[in-house]
Amino acid sequence: MPEMEAKSKTKFLADECTFIQTVRLMRELNCKVHRIQELGMKGASDLVVFRKAQEMGAVLVTNDKGFGDVREFPPSSHRGVIVLKMLPESRAVQAVHRVLRGLLEEEEKFEGILFTVDTHKYRKRKRP
Repeated sequence: MPEMEAKSKTKFLADECTFIQTVRLMRELNCKVHRIQELGMKGASDLVVFRKAQEMGAVLVTNDKGFGDVREFPPSSHRGVIVLKMLPESRAVQAVHRVLRGLLEEEEKFEGILFTVDTHKYRKRKRP
């Protein structure tokens, strides 16, 4: 139980391109998720979204593979980024959600880590 309590204190910011089904899944898992749209930031640039996540102390959740560029967004510079690699196709979404669920249940630390989630697994990158 204490592990789930710690996770529920982690904040997440869902980028505009993050599917609403993903946000619902995370909320069902008791994750505190804010959507960029709920903050009145629809259409914000990647850099503005990234800065907002840092300002909020939130892990950024996105389908935008650009956030996986460690030269542009080095893991050491953020509170955590989760890049979801999925197409808007039902089976792919379900498979990525299954892996995302595992990530959210297994991982306790997000700060300084880039997570890349696909239909089969997730990977972690801590440097640069």
